[in-house]
Amino acid sequence: MNEELLNKIIETAYGNASFANKIKIYFLAYKNSEVKKVLMDYKATADKVKNLGIENCPDHLINNISKTIKSENINSHSLLSDIYNILFNRPILSGTLAAVFILAVLSTFIFNRPEIKQQYTKQQIEQADAEVKYSLSLVANVLNKTKSTIENDVLQEKVNKPIKESLFIINDYINGENKNENIN
Repeated sequence: MNEELLNKIIETAYGNASFANKIKIYFLAYKNSEVKKVLMDYKATADKVKNLGIENCPDHLINNISKTIKSENINSHSLLSDIYNILFNRPILSGTLAAVFILAVLSTFIFNRPEIKQQYTKQQIEQADAEVKYSLSLVANVLNKTKSTIENDVLQEKVNKPIKESLFIINDYINGENKNENIN
């Protein structure tokens, strides 16, 4: 049995292996009695280690672990630490709680909208109608002035006049009346 297979067996026994590796090792243990025996031995050891409480561990081992992970107090039991462990050390639970919270907020906004009922008096409706007509007449007046400015000033002075002059020059040139000496 090679070292890589032994490492995968140990990971499976302690519950640290990936799902695919667990399936491979269990299938291999089903077919090979030696792998099955090693897996069962490591599983038994893993169960003993998991059931071993802090009280039964030697003090030097706890101190060594505390120094390694720089932990102040391993044995701290408080309501806040319990809530933290329940919520944040289990990603499935925290994800589910976040999804429920988001769904609750969204459903509150979607389903619990108050209906706004406005009652307007006849006088308010007539005043709004008059204001709309006045604003539309202002817009129409501005558009009419813009139209007349474009037609009379812009098109006549800026577009038509230069085109007309250039057509006269071309016509004079074609007829042989070259008044402009620069054009051959």
